[in-house]
Amino acid sequence: MSVGVISAYIPASWFHARGIHKVLHRLLPRLPDVSSKLFLTFTVNPALYDSPADAFEQSRDRLRRIFFRLKKGVEWEGKRYQLDAPYCVKVEFHRSGWAHFHVIFLTTRFLPGALLNHLWGLGRTNVQRINNRDFHYLLKYVTKGGGLPEWILSRKRLRIFQPSRGFLRSVEVRPSTEKEKKRPVKRRSTVLGQRLDEWGKSAKFRQGDRVARINLSEPFKDVFDRNVFPAASEGRYLGNGHILISDTTQLIPWITNQSQQT
Repeated sequence: MSVGVISAYIPASWFHARGIHKVLHRLLPRLPDVSSKLFLTFTVNPALYDSPADAFEQSRDRLRRIFFRLKKGVEWEGKRYQLDAPYCVKVEFHRSGWAHFHVIFLTTRFLPGALLNHLWGLGRTNVQRINNRDFHYLLKYVTKGGGLPEWILSRKRLRIFQPSRGFLRSVEVRPSTEKEKKRPVKRRSTVLGQRLDEWGKSAKFRQGDRVARINLSEPFKDVFDRNVFPAASEGRYLGNGHILISDTTQLIPWITNQSQQT
């Protein structure tokens, strides 16, 4: 007889409502001080495009061109404006599926809003200053008040946060163990929608120091909802979505044969 604890599987992913916090936990020590730094917002006019997906690809290309021009320097109304500083781009999606972009340059230089509008030309822009609290809040969301847009679910990957060289702080890297060195790098061939479905049908099972990801035959939420009351009645519900399993044979009706160590 073995004893273990089962709970929801939470991946470190921008696209998972809880997994995004794992991403931010890893990212937080490397974030720079952005107090009073230049904060730009770029929105897209839907009337200019056939679809949100087309708008995303073309507007992202326009951003790259703008950054290149600003790095070289732009003449505007008799003055020269140059932004040769590290930056980051954070994309966020409206519930409608249309993207807008937030950009932070690690500089306190001034940039006219009219110049930014001229360079962008795809919708509205905004020039502000930012603080660290608002920056950290900005990173917490990919969409607000809804799930991911349908067109995103058919993509294999999509970069939500892109820092340029020099934006993130360097931190001391923990030496890899031999086990970690030998662990193969997995290449994702599935699209985001499939991954979300896989994550939903997964659970984490901890036995002492060993942790395994269990692939379920149905969503973990359904398994949890059916079992939390009996587990609570038997004193096996530990709170916070964790259920004590007194015998691993209890897992057999739920799992597939594709479970794996994590």
